[in-house]
Amino acid sequence: METKNQFNRRDFIRLMGLGAATAALLPPLAVWGARDRKFQIGATFILWGYGPDNLEPALKDISELGYHAFETFGSVIQEWEEKRGGLNQLIEKYQVPLISGFCMTDVLDPSKKKDELKKLVHWARLLKKNGGKVVEYCASGIDREKLKFDYREHKQYMIESMNDYAKAVTDEGLVCALHPHTGTPIETEEEVYFVMENLNTDYMKFGPDVGQLEKGGADPVKIVKDFIPLIEHVHLKDFEGGDNGYLGYAPLGVGHVKLKKILDLLEQKRDQMAGMIMFELDFDRDITPRWTPDKAAELSRDYLQSLGYTFNH
Repeated sequence: METKNQFNRRDFIRLMGLGAATAALLPPLAVWGARDRKFQIGATFILWGYGPDNLEPALKDISELGYHAFETFGSVIQEWEEKRGGLNQLIEKYQVPLISGFCMTDVLDPSKKKDELKKLVHWARLLKKNGGKVVEYCASGIDREKLKFDYREHKQYMIESMNDYAKAVTDEGLVCALHPHTGTPIETEEEVYFVMENLNTDYMKFGPDVGQLEKGGADPVKIVKDFIPLIEHVHLKDFEGGDNGYLGYAPLGVGHVKLKKILDLLEQKRDQMAGMIMFELDFDRDITPRWTPDKAAELSRDYLQSLGYTFNH
């Protein structure tokens, strides 16, 4: 598929210039009030684990804590649909809608593309069947150090493959949003800017994970600000570093990611998104964390409530 660069820094400056007059009428970010919060908050399931068995315990707590929707992996949706009687039974039981599916495909090996595309389309169809709106798309993980990875050596195929993946998802009636991630070909700030400035953004939108960006050495506030017209989904994650049972991440408000500033930007600059703002906190299989999953999710919810967000009760 032909690459069509839809968005770069010049485009951003132009868009912001056109909006300057109306922006002057808006309240400054520093005083953005709690009453103005318009976005709902969902939660991803990985705080409870990464497999199909972890989904129901996650949904029980997500429902009880009042989060508005959930996200799980495309592979987990497939497992529940094909081997466990269908995902809808859990959605009905816990009354939490599915908003998005986290889906990974290879972007370095052309020989894998046919099978990867087939897998992604299958996941997209299952997601849509169960009411989902967004594929939170992520390039498959790699050992960057072992490979001595340099994105410039793979950039042509990376862009070509992701354009095709995103178009396939869009053709299924869903939004495809790119999720940069540590330990993948799109980790650093330089990689994020290269990819987002060269992808066809008619098809690939942006779904940043602000904690992953922080951990990868990028400035999440700057990236959110620069690509905000393309943001359709967000993973809201805090980061404090260290071996803390959460791979260095933390319940919201405990780490040092500038979460309020990011949320204020989204509230002021985005009228709506196809997806949602999703609380997320990683689960470390090897280290017992300070808080249980339900308590960490409760602390994060309480932090968001302090900023004016509302939850189901």
